[in-house]
Amino acid sequence: MSESGAILVIRLSSLGDVLLCAPAIRALKRRFPQSRIDLLVATPYREAAEMLPGVDQVIEFDKKSGWRGLFRLRRSLSRRYDVIVDLQNSWRSVLLRQLCFPMMWVKAERYRIRRWILIRFKRNLYGSVKPVADRYVEALDVLGASGDDDALRLITPIVEATQETRSVVLCPGSRHMTKQWPLERWRELRDKLESDGWNVTVCGSREEASLVETVAGGSNRLIGASLHDVALKMRQSNLVVTHDSGLMHLAAGLDVPLIAIFGPTVEQFGFFPYRAKCKVLEHELSCRPCTAFGGDRCPKGHHDCMMRTSAHDVTRSIMELLN
Repeated sequence: MSESGAILVIRLSSLGDVLLCAPAIRALKRRFPQSRIDLLVATPYREAAEMLPGVDQVIEFDKKSGWRGLFRLRRSLSRRYDVIVDLQNSWRSVLLRQLCFPMMWVKAERYRIRRWILIRFKRNLYGSVKPVADRYVEALDVLGASGDDDALRLITPIVEATQETRSVVLCPGSRHMTKQWPLERWRELRDKLESDGWNVTVCGSREEASLVETVAGGSNRLIGASLHDVALKMRQSNLVVTHDSGLMHLAAGLDVPLIAIFGPTVEQFGFFPYRAKCKVLEHELSCRPCTAFGGDRCPKGHHDCMMRTSAHDVTRSIMELLN
């Protein structure tokens, strides 16, 4: 590949996965500083893509457009790129990387078999833990690109973000029920933080409005805000508390101290906060992990992986982290 070629990076979804592309984009920019680097994402994640340093153009794909939209996209991308970097490695991205006729393509490994064995038989064949962001960088070895020792280092619009004194953002939402800490624990945590003098803001999407309202009570709330507005609120805060979620990776990428509550998923999957100032709360159980991405119900019916974390555990971890 020439030093001034064009590179397409594909990572369609989801929020956290897109944000975790930051180290790989940086590695490509260092290796090919004169090249154009475009990033293809699904429409809901455009704002996340705009936070990655080194991206020259964000290209959107609306998954609702189906096969017809996918083939329109293929025609618009065909023969435009010297290299396609497939960090999604799904049937859509395979089709695109094969039919857009780049000079070459590379892909990230997803370790599907190892993941399935760990979930089904509780046998760990991963060896050393490798974060997903590092797996993305590893896919670039054949291009001569290498990673660095930095965090995600996301960028946001230039807006003054004066930090508020003893301010905390709570993010109680999650796409999957089994990743969610019980509602009453969130409310207990909010009450404890407010009694200790913290200024609490509860954050969530429009779909999570009812959850946010219930957790917030009389506290501040941020519902259905843009990702840039959520990032600004996090930058203004001293601390963020989340589940294993996309907003966890947002906080990590903004270098905000972070408490992450994990349940059905484990570090071997690669999604712990990446090089962040954080504490992860989890419990070693014989039934963990039970899923790779979360589910609608606990297979055992007890949800111990989340129930065993108390509000006191979180407040104690906050003091340990900030001290």
